[in-house]
Amino acid sequence: MSSPISPHSRRPEGLSRRAVVAGGVAAVGLAALPPRAQAEDLQPLAELIARITEGAVPKRGKITLDIPQLVENGNSVDVKITVESPMTEADHVRWIHLIADKNPFPDMARFHLGPRCGRAEVATTLRLAASQKVTAVAALSTGGYVVADGDVVVTLSACIDGG
Repeated sequence: MSSPISPHSRRPEGLSRRAVVAGGVAAVGLAALPPRAQAEDLQPLAELIARITEGAVPKRGKITLDIPQLVENGNSVDVKITVESPMTEADHVRWIHLIADKNPFPDMARFHLGPRCGRAEVATTLRLAASQKVTAVAALSTGGYVVADGDVVVTLSACIDGG
């Protein structure tokens, strides 16, 4: 026997409006998850960094990643990366690479620099698919690498369409 339906509410008795809305929100949330959001599909951050640095282990320090810890909208996250460097012909930053490992495409950007830049500083706006760690890796002309990262909590995700 099926549940009786109240003539005024057009929903089964015992099922509240709140339960119907919560169920609908949960279904939409699950459907919106990108296939890459599954844990087995994500490439570990250490592997991404090793690929970028060709196996070299980057050192901490001399690089600053300025990114907010909490963002309301993942579609627009401002970030600034600064590397301490004299930016001379003999000692400069070659490039800065940004990684967001929970995004559908974790390699966010690579900025190529040289001694003529004057200072090793870049600023941009990112799209983040979820709360995650954002990592900046810089290659130095002396052959080393430096790394900095920051955890970002995203309340409204971006990139849910896979692109």
